[in-house]
Amino acid sequence: MSGVVWRGAYPVFKVELLKLKWNVFLLYAVGLALYPLLDGARLVLPYFVAGFLFLMLSVGFWETAQVFLSKPYRRLHLFFELFLSHLLMVFLMIVPFALFDVRSVVFALFAIPFLPLGYLTSLAIKSPKKAMTAGIVIFLLLTFVPPGIIQLKAQEKAQSALEIKSLEDYKANKEEYGRLVTELERRYSNYAFLSPGAQLELFAKDVETGDSDAFLRLSITLATFLALTSLALFLFLRFEPGTFIKPSLPALYIPFLPRWIEKELAGLWASRTFQTLILLLILPVDGILKSFALLFLLPLTSLEILSENPVLILSKPVGRSYLLRRFLVTSLLFGVSIPVCRFSFGVAFFLASLTFFIGLFTRKGALILIPVLALLFAPAISSAEASLVLMVLSAIPLILSAFRLSRMDFSAWGGAK
Repeated sequence: MSGVVWRGAYPVFKVELLKLKWNVFLLYAVGLALYPLLDGARLVLPYFVAGFLFLMLSVGFWETAQVFLSKPYRRLHLFFELFLSHLLMVFLMIVPFALFDVRSVVFALFAIPFLPLGYLTSLAIKSPKKAMTAGIVIFLLLTFVPPGIIQLKAQEKAQSALEIKSLEDYKANKEEYGRLVTELERRYSNYAFLSPGAQLELFAKDVETGDSDAFLRLSITLATFLALTSLALFLFLRFEPGTFIKPSLPALYIPFLPRWIEKELAGLWASRTFQTLILLLILPVDGILKSFALLFLLPLTSLEILSENPVLILSKPVGRSYLLRRFLVTSLLFGVSIPVCRFSFGVAFFLASLTFFIGLFTRKGALILIPVLALLFAPAISSAEASLVLMVLSAIPLILSAFRLSRMDFSAWGGAK
């Protein structure tokens, strides 16, 4: 694709087109070829194709912007040239699916909020690779988690309202139960406007039954897309990425604390995961969603601790256990989430301990395992007994981490792999 240059095209469009690698087109061709063989699942395939394409193009937003901002380009024009280029490129790759089923292209429209979400991720995380990883996590979370939570809450509420406590009760109230669950799912999905997955699921049901609410689902998604695009444009015009002004470090006002604890407070104040946690605790979203998000945020923080070069740390008189102490202090400060997230803190601490231990061998492997472990242990977030047991079991990876720290060769690891 590197040899394709259109003389009449905008330079921004040409740059974005040249950034597409051949393997992207190979995967796209495979998806297009398999489309007729996927039966019922094929309608949502263009949604996933569009979502990943939007993320892949948008997470390099700031990197491309830096190239053109060195030229006499106005930020407003640059934003809209990038924006329209990305929309056009994804549209051209989605249109062929209409040859099989026009509905699948309409389904792909629900992925459009991931374009401005990718811009926001790129503005918050300058590294394209890290931004891509964060973007994929956001895509999977917003696609699968809210619909699952909505379905569970609707079923729980319907069972409580109809007093269904046994299989016989369910059979006796089967029709009423189904109607009530559907009604509750629609109501709860109105609040999950940031979840394209929730809106797409109800849209598919409405299309199947011929319900006029299908237009409402599409309108909610497009309104969310416009709101996120406006936010991304505002931040791009008014701020430099990564240089948002922060208040003075809180550690400066607690002079009696040891210096290394002050350093952790300062580090958390600059930590994106801790800032995300505070924002999440403030937002008026369901407590279960907050608890589930903690399963990602605390393990990610443990990897942030390991990202600092340990050779620089150990050049000071602190000892090898300093990294483990940092993890424990940081986890303790994450305890501010306990009043809201409750029992999930114990589960999150166990996952963070396990991630910390794995990260001492391979941080990339630990990063890949975080969503797997979060989904695996998610059922335990509402159980006090499970949380207590996992909190106690956290001692095992912590002890193994201490042993690993005492033996590992930091000069070879370097904190950069």
